[in-house]
Amino acid sequence: MLLLICLSFSAMVLFCLAMEKHRQRVTDKALPPFLSHSFKPLAWLILVIAFYISGKLYGWSIGPAVFFGALTAALLPLILLLTYRAKVVPIVAIVLPLVTCANFILA
Repeated sequence: MLLLICLSFSAMVLFCLAMEKHRQRVTDKALPPFLSHSFKPLAWLILVIAFYISGKLYGWSIGPAVFFGALTAALLPLILLLTYRAKVVPIVAIVLPLVTCANFILA
């Protein structure tokens, strides 16, 4: 479940970075246009991967419900971070899935 939450969090961060308003709050640097246009497809790819992992781990009868629960659980910390500590969001979006994947592989 933690893996799904972390992947969903990273996907939602990519969606936020695809929007100019949120990107200005998160980073002060100007990004090249090809990079900012690639955030949405990459976010959708991560969501599809998370959906597939959810289906494989929990079965296809309950997996989609678990996926949407994980997506909901990922949005609350993102909303709070965007509100209070927007500059930390990209760091958390990169580190959190890496730590979770390492924990998932080692377990």
